[in-house]
Amino acid sequence: MVDKRQHIRVPFSGKARLSTQDDVPVDVTISNMSFGGLLFHTSHLFDLGKQVVINITGTHEETSFREMVTGKIVAVHRGPVGNSFGIRFISYLTQEKSPCLYSWVDSHEGKPIPSFLRNSTGAV
Repeated sequence: MVDKRQHIRVPFSGKARLSTQDDVPVDVTISNMSFGGLLFHTSHLFDLGKQVVINITGTHEETSFREMVTGKIVAVHRGPVGNSFGIRFISYLTQEKSPCLYSWVDSHEGKPIPSFLRNSTGAV
């Protein structure tokens, strides 16, 4: 598989609440992120192409934050232990819209991680 990503993914360990127009919000675990998307894990099932809203809360530089991003599921890996989903953001992270997430990715860009999803349909 050729990695088609435009932005380097970096480790990001965090929790988020994901919602869609059709479903009840679901808590998920994020394992990596880039300026263009993220990878999350959950036992819940989501379909390829589904638009989602992700509310991410955490602490960055000793300050609590809550930021929201919107994206579309572009990769799905269903497994016996859980499910992993790749999301492409509708628009890239920016300093103005998502200052904490942007700063995290920007400060960790020199520490990329490899891709393991084999059925990705686009760049994240």
